[in-house]
Amino acid sequence: KLPELYHRQNFEHIFVFPDKPQKKIRTYRNPIFLAKEYQQMIDSGEVKNQAELARKLGISRARVTQILNLLKLYPSTIIELENIGDPMDRKMITERKLRN
Repeated sequence: KLPELYHRQNFEHIFVFPDKPQKKIRTYRNPIFLAKEYQQMIDSGEVKNQAELARKLGISRARVTQILNLLKLYPSTIIELENIGDPMDRKMITERKLRN
């Protein structure tokens, strides 16, 4: 005969399963909007120059220059790129492609 500890006992346990992990929705920045933000930070005095902006953002000065140079594109091109919107749900345009 089993000790009383081993007698059948009813118990209830609730199993909680985590919801399916939500797929992370990735967004991409429109390079023109990014360039305008960088230029606005310089124009407003938030940063003194491109070098300080680069330090603040943790990127190289050359990278800041590349992005700001997008503002030298034809105005009609800039308007078309702005019409795409920001942020973008997929990488439709890249700064690198715009430089070429």
